[in-house]
Amino acid sequence: MERRRQPNAKMVSRLIAALIVFGGAATDGEEFRLLFNGRDLSGWVNVNTSPQTWQVREEGVLYCTGTPTGVIRTDRQYENFILELEWRHLKPAGNSGVMIWASPEPEPGKPFPKAIEVQILDHQFYTNYVASGKSPGWFTTDGDVFAIMGARMTPFEPNDGKMRSFPRERRTRGSPEWNHYRIVASNGVVTLAVNGAVVSGGSNCVWRKGYICLEAEGSPIEFRNIRICELPSTGPAPDEVAPEAK
Repeated sequence: MERRRQPNAKMVSRLIAALIVFGGAATDGEEFRLLFNGRDLSGWVNVNTSPQTWQVREEGVLYCTGTPTGVIRTDRQYENFILELEWRHLKPAGNSGVMIWASPEPEPGKPFPKAIEVQILDHQFYTNYVASGKSPGWFTTDGDVFAIMGARMTPFEPNDGKMRSFPRERRTRGSPEWNHYRIVASNGVVTLAVNGAVVSGGSNCVWRKGYICLEAEGSPIEFRNIRICELPSTGPAPDEVAPEAK
């Protein structure tokens, strides 16, 4: 089978630059639709959490108890897109995440699928960790982007030298304030804007087409205004696409 032609370094550089420039704010011509309708979980699949883990509350808020650890995912795959959402932790030091280009099921013996994860971690988690005398060098609280469970990514700087991109600046607000994420994912490149400014991301992601997941990871959290703008396909090779759900 003939593989598609890989973009050269100049093409990748231009794409990354464009995503960074336009990743922080809406531009003309973007057509969004709700990914969470605010009424029920239509369009979402509970992968490995309990029926009580995810609850729709008043005013279009999706509440997650945080337990058991696991994910819900979209009922279909997405390739190139802009994903926007708001979130807030209901307790200090809360942990959660958004996963993009994910497999439909967790890796064997693990609670999470192969994916690119966008960290959602409250300020207090970082403060507590540093106060305990441990080094925070492997994570931050304000929008790490990293590959998990066998996924691959070349992280933007600053990074850990492996597959984790650290944010250029700390922009999240602590619990219980709301935060806004804008994730631009296209042709294997992802950028994250936190409260209006691009802070992190990566390129050469595999997968670069897959499911979108929300994560339960031990702490109550709320999401709202989850919406998506799909972008034209750039023709991923078969081995760059997550398996379809059975």
